[in-house]
Amino acid sequence: MNSKELARCAVMTAALIAVQYALGFISGVELVTAVFASFCYAFGTKSGVLTAVAFSLLRCVIFGFMPNVVLLYLIYYTAFAAVFGTLIRKKAAVKFCPAILSVLCVASGISAALGLPISAVYQLRVRVMLGVLAAILAALVGFSLWARAQQKSELSLLASAASAAAIMTVLFTLSDDVITPIFYGYSKEAAAAYFYGGFLAMLPQTVCAAISVFVLFLPLTRALEKSKQIWG
Repeated sequence: MNSKELARCAVMTAALIAVQYALGFISGVELVTAVFASFCYAFGTKSGVLTAVAFSLLRCVIFGFMPNVVLLYLIYYTAFAAVFGTLIRKKAAVKFCPAILSVLCVASGISAALGLPISAVYQLRVRVMLGVLAAILAALVGFSLWARAQQKSELSLLASAASAAAIMTVLFTLSDDVITPIFYGYSKEAAAAYFYGGFLAMLPQTVCAAISVFVLFLPLTRALEKSKQIWG
């Protein structure tokens, strides 16, 4: 990795921290996903992984050091870099994104219909949010299949990117619901409350990720591709 690659990773790390800080006070709203997805697609997995590690560690300067969050970010954003830097970049995600979305959609729909063994405090809100999440995922499945049928590469790319962003956001929340309770040794009751409480934040985050990537991915990617004249 040469000095130009290190420089662009440093600039993107600073940009991600700035974006997260600027929107940190608005619950459920973030643009880190769209910005980082475009960067990984434009510059590849290697640059994406280096930026992911730097972002996961250096954000602690502003947001504080929490070991479980650092671990979560290191796992999630390196995986994210691989997805957008390799699978989306090579168009491989066009095939498996609709399948994964369908599984998540069915699981959310069944959970919303049957209910979950949780406290009555969370029951109604979680069931409603799971139902809305199922509808959103179903819409993304439909959009992905329609985009494939149109046989337009740019449209298929956009559908894959938005779908992958939604999938990764759901996986982020589920990973947090596993890592944090294990890290701090929560009791079963506390872990269950933390797990299902995470659903309350997952819906707006998933919607925001899908919409922001849908709107920003292509223009940001084009801008970053042009910047290669500077970065090499």
